[in-house]
Amino acid sequence: MGTVTLPRVVPAPSGKPVRAGSKETQGRVRRIAQDPASWTKEAAAASAARFDTLSELWDEERAAYRPAPLADALARGGPLPAGTCVELGSGTGVLTPLLLERWPETICVDLSAGMLRKARAGLLVRADSARLPIASDRAAVVVLGDTPLFAAEVVRILQRDGVVIWANALGVDAPHFLPTDVLLVAFERATSRRWDAVESDALWGHWVVLRPQ
Repeated sequence: MGTVTLPRVVPAPSGKPVRAGSKETQGRVRRIAQDPASWTKEAAAASAARFDTLSELWDEERAAYRPAPLADALARGGPLPAGTCVELGSGTGVLTPLLLERWPETICVDLSAGMLRKARAGLLVRADSARLPIASDRAAVVVLGDTPLFAAEVVRILQRDGVVIWANALGVDAPHFLPTDVLLVAFERATSRRWDAVESDALWGHWVVLRPQ
C-alpha cells in the first residue's frame, strides 16, 4: 500500500497559532528520530522543566484545537485493534478522552510532572519515552501527539500486529512535526519490516496512522 493521503475533511480556519522556535525544535526532533543517542539525560531534564512551566496555561491556550487531528485519525485512519493503548507525550490529558472512548485501558506517559498533575484520566505514568517502563508487546495501539519519536521503544511495546498513530496539532508548523517518510524510515529501521501509512490534514494539524506489513 505504501502511503495513502486522504483528502482533508476538517477545514483549516484562519488564526493558526505560531510557535516560536518551531523549526529549531523540528531539527532536534528529526535528529532524535534518526539517532536516539542524541537524546541525553540533560536534554530530558531540560524538556521536563520546560513543559512543567508550559503546563500552567497548556489547556487554556491549546486544548480547543489539539484534539482535531487525532479525532480525524481515529475516524478515517482505518481499522484499529482492540486492547491496550499507550499514549506517549500525554501531557495534561487533552487527547486522552478520545482514546478512552475506544480503549478503556489507556496508559498515559509523560516526562513532565507538571503536566501529569493536571491530567484526570487514564493510567498515569511519569517516564521518558526513550526508556519506557512498559512490558514488551503490551500495546495494541501507541499514540504520539506532538512528542519526540523513539521508534525502537515504540515497537518494543507494540504488539506485532499493532498500530501507531502520530498526530501534530499544528501540522508542518508544529515543533514536533516529522514528515511521513521520516516516520516510515524510523520504524522500518527499528523492525526490519516494511510499514504502510495513511495520512491527512485536519483543522491546523496533520496525522499519520502507521501499520507494519
